[in-house]
Amino acid sequence: MAKSYTKAQIRKITSRFGLIPLKSSLVSSLYRKNAVIQVKTKKGTYALKPFSRTKMVRSNTIQQMEQAASMIRLLKKRKYSYMPAWLPTHSGKLWTLHQGTPFYMSQWIKGRGLENAEDFEKLGWALATLHATSTGLYRIGRGKSPTSQQLKIWKKQDRLFQKKIKKISRHDTKYRNWYNTHGKDCQRLSRRAWKDLQDTSIVKLFQKENRSHALIHSDITIPNVMISDNGQLKIIDWDRVKVGSVYADLAKALMNTTQFNPEFVQSLLKGYQKRKPLSPTERKMVTALYTLPREAWHASLHPNRSRDREILDNWGHSWPLRLQIIHILQEWSMYKRK
Repeated sequence: MAKSYTKAQIRKITSRFGLIPLKSSLVSSLYRKNAVIQVKTKKGTYALKPFSRTKMVRSNTIQQMEQAASMIRLLKKRKYSYMPAWLPTHSGKLWTLHQGTPFYMSQWIKGRGLENAEDFEKLGWALATLHATSTGLYRIGRGKSPTSQQLKIWKKQDRLFQKKIKKISRHDTKYRNWYNTHGKDCQRLSRRAWKDLQDTSIVKLFQKENRSHALIHSDITIPNVMISDNGQLKIIDWDRVKVGSVYADLAKALMNTTQFNPEFVQSLLKGYQKRKPLSPTERKMVTALYTLPREAWHASLHPNRSRDREILDNWGHSWPLRLQIIHILQEWSMYKRK
């Protein structure tokens, strides 16, 4: 059940950031009710956000909040301009604790969503700038690369999907019809991607990637990218910022924002490579990661949820477009830059 907040609670939390609310309202996101609180003050409008932990990481909520805040401080120090400004509390911290829940406050971005090729080129540049931001940290020893760690998680999800979808299909007509139509397609895409990811050049890339840290946003989606009223692109919702795989971050951004539009895909990649050129092996990596049918994996986790069932409907409608984008990316991965 989504948690609500009283005016008194909002005032108390906001005051720790040196602000007095004149008006506040609860705003829901695509996935969560009351995900953020819009607070209007004499100094401007801000987003007061309760931080929610990710269950994919073993650390607790406070530890995850501290990690995110440290990454935000680093990006601020590196003058990364594509995120809303975070406000410090009276003590100088970027977050505060209220009744066991961490809260942070950031600039409220007023504007519009992604609409045209120019917007997606800006997004590509902003994402590449993030991935190219120096953390000043380097890996020591023989730890696994961020991408190989991500692949380990995705392989488990793929194996779980293969088991669950057959079981669900026995007693759920919708899933059975979907599986009969697209089940083999998913298996074929997975086999192709896993085979490409075993290429010797990609294995060597894992070794190279392991030598240094890179920051990723982890949740580049349509609702999380705004074009402000002054034309600047801003990426919001930095709860999941961490050291991770830039290739997975790029592949997920392509899947979650471009709506299988070839022009938008090409524009995002154009903007990205203007800032951070990718080698043929890196492009092959991104293509393989994009090819993995991750939406189908997620749809099988909670078959009773309406949103997961909608994913199946969208899969059928988008299948021809999906194949088109994969073909475009395969051509892109083989293109030799002059």
